[in-house]
Amino acid sequence: MAFTRQVLDEGDEQIEFLATAADTKGELIRCRLTVEPKRPGPPEHSHPAQEEIFRVERGRLGYKLGTETHEAGPGEVAVVPPGTNHTFWNAGTEPMVVVTDVRPALRSEDFIETIHVLIRDGRLNAGGKRANPVLMAVVAREFRDEWRLTNLSPVARALMPVLAFFGRRTGLRGHYRADGKAASRAAAARV
Repeated sequence: MAFTRQVLDEGDEQIEFLATAADTKGELIRCRLTVEPKRPGPPEHSHPAQEEIFRVERGRLGYKLGTETHEAGPGEVAVVPPGTNHTFWNAGTEPMVVVTDVRPALRSEDFIETIHVLIRDGRLNAGGKRANPVLMAVVAREFRDEWRLTNLSPVARALMPVLAFFGRRTGLRGHYRADGKAASRAAAARV
């Protein structure tokens, strides 16, 4: 479970939790992202029921919103409505710092923590390239209310539930905690 001022550090990206779901009674989570140049952005995705807002503090934010590509600089804001295909990256030559809000919070903290742990532990590459499809299916299924891959072929989309089932049966989990303790959807629901 994330806590205020916690920093997840992957070397070329740091995520600092500024406000957690517990702090805001589930209204939002707020994070400061520091992203080095040339770090790949996440795969194109959407948040089915969440709005995401990026406020650029330093550097250049590149982002794709639907089919359009944009850039934003210091003081500018990018808003991603719920259900909108998007991705983002550092479009400059210096570290980019953005503060992002995700509303409502749902289980986004757990999702962010899971992706961080998988990248940190070498089980997932930044940007999602060359990802283990079974592991990604388990994670995508776990966080289907918070995050959906949007550039999947119809065949890949149809296989996701089957791969997730197979992955769970072989011991893969959908949520990985930074402290190494086991986590589950049921445990998260009790919190």
